[in-house]
Amino acid sequence: MRSFKKIKSILPLALLLSVIGVCLTTQLANWIKDKFHDPVKGLYSIATDIKSTKEIEQLVDRSVYTSKSFVASQVAKKLLAAQIESGGTTFTIYRFNFPQTCGKAGCLHVVVDERDKHAASLQLIDLPDKSFPFSSVNKKGCFNTRQPLNNSIDDYEICKPS
Repeated sequence: MRSFKKIKSILPLALLLSVIGVCLTTQLANWIKDKFHDPVKGLYSIATDIKSTKEIEQLVDRSVYTSKSFVASQVAKKLLAAQIESGGTTFTIYRFNFPQTCGKAGCLHVVVDERDKHAASLQLIDLPDKSFPFSSVNKKGCFNTRQPLNNSIDDYEICKPS
């Protein structure tokens, strides 16, 4: 009888410690995921999280040659996207990571200026450390991209035509 009373008195504390343990474990797992994730995949999200399926399908139709096996509506569900602010402009970057759009020169990226919807297509090689290759610059209508070249990483400033 005493052991039951002892267990009964410890039960609320045990439940509280269990809940705290689960919360701490979840927080630790999220921190580890954020710290050690693949940065390229981590920064991009599914494009439909950023834009509507219709907008993405229009972008696909304008940006890539599509065959019957490469249907815009199917691509829209798997296309990755990210946004950066650069030179006072929001750029949406679409990463076409499909066998049909990747090769020795890298994968197709389409960068859209959200103000006027001007799109630039770039073929980019993944960086050796898998980091995000785009960054901001202070020049209007421009952004920076990094690319591997001869065992180094070069910066390229990309600007919209005036």
